[in-house]
Amino acid sequence: MTVRLPWQAFFSKTETSTMQTKNSQPQSASRWVYASVILGAAIGMLAGYAPLFNATAGVFLQPLAQEFGWGRSEASLSYASSMFGLAIVSPLVGTMMDRFGIRRVIALSALLFGLATAGMALQDGSKAMWVGLSVVIGIFGAATSVLGYLAVLPQWFDRRLGLALGLAMCGLGAGTVLMPNLAQYLVSTYGWRTAYVSLGVASVGLSMLACALLRERIKTASVANAPKAVASGMPLAEALRSYRLWAIWGVFVLASSATLSLGPHLPAMFADKGFSLQDAARSASMVGVGLLVGRVLTGVLIDHIHAPFVACVFFCGGALGIYLLGAGHDYHVLLLASALIGLTIGAEGDLISYLVRSYFGLRAFGTLFGIAFSGYGFGAVIGPIGLGAWFDRHGNYDAALSLLSCMLIVAAMLTLSLGRYRSQSDVRADMSELAST
Repeated sequence: MTVRLPWQAFFSKTETSTMQTKNSQPQSASRWVYASVILGAAIGMLAGYAPLFNATAGVFLQPLAQEFGWGRSEASLSYASSMFGLAIVSPLVGTMMDRFGIRRVIALSALLFGLATAGMALQDGSKAMWVGLSVVIGIFGAATSVLGYLAVLPQWFDRRLGLALGLAMCGLGAGTVLMPNLAQYLVSTYGWRTAYVSLGVASVGLSMLACALLRERIKTASVANAPKAVASGMPLAEALRSYRLWAIWGVFVLASSATLSLGPHLPAMFADKGFSLQDAARSASMVGVGLLVGRVLTGVLIDHIHAPFVACVFFCGGALGIYLLGAGHDYHVLLLASALIGLTIGAEGDLISYLVRSYFGLRAFGTLFGIAFSGYGFGAVIGPIGLGAWFDRHGNYDAALSLLSCMLIVAAMLTLSLGRYRSQSDVRADMSELAST
């Protein structure tokens, strides 16, 4: 008996058999196209907003606070402000992807995001400049996040969409492991200003490579003489009235508030417990390791198990990790807590796209994905500011971490209320419509 590895399923006839035209003619897309789409998304997310800016926020927090005399709540304003910019623009980015195409939106956003990141080196201690440029980074970084790169995968994958999402998200997990260490090296060796410029330049180069690898299946109305593909699924107006859309939005407000709030504070938490800056920086890398595992594991599981059940398990695991982060003092226990938090963040990234596709289809996918993702962004605004303000007022994180654990439990319960997906025949109709364009 021949044993096949999970990723070999992408290039099997069983996956491409659903990609046929209405006249049952096979699609001309080669196996390379499926691999190229996943690889492009992975490379793009490795160098995108989340690893390059969010994951490195904690590395920049202390040198900036020391140079400009800021408290932690002030220094963490950059992280929160960028997430605010991402949150407010996400529905618009989704609509633009539906209208102009995913690759075009990503390419332009990646260029401006890289320039804005490099521009962080110009900081002079002005809080207005610090916050304003961070908002700009969030606005232009939105399409370089999962919002942009994961939007293309539902066009190509059906029964193995979860695994496709998980494999692509390995890029984000790898970036979350690599970028904090790279940023720490650059800051220690050349200073924080050079570090920002270097990261911005690297982001642009890798993002352009990612865009070259991506392929789209849906033609946009902006393509000359090309009719716009109309996929099946729930109409936008009906979806906006749906309980499920706003429940999904609420789930990710709570979940991201609980987990992403730790991003700029995690290295400082380790330093507060007496560990070195190098040991503290490894905490962010352990989040990346957990995130990497969480991406793939979640992707595999949601192809076989009802996604809300999978979400519930991961959210409860994240609640345990946050509890251990507050209660633990042993270095290895704290690294385990960081990994559990990373697993939860990894699950969140896969789940947003999968839940929107499963409950609403592809007809207004970009816009609905943008709305759901904005909840994720707003949560990441609330969390870091609240956590930093709590520390500045009380000098510890204890009670705040207990609240974050409870928020993840509530998110788990809310996810279970979503109920069943759309029927499988509706999902097949999506793929049939795409294959005929």
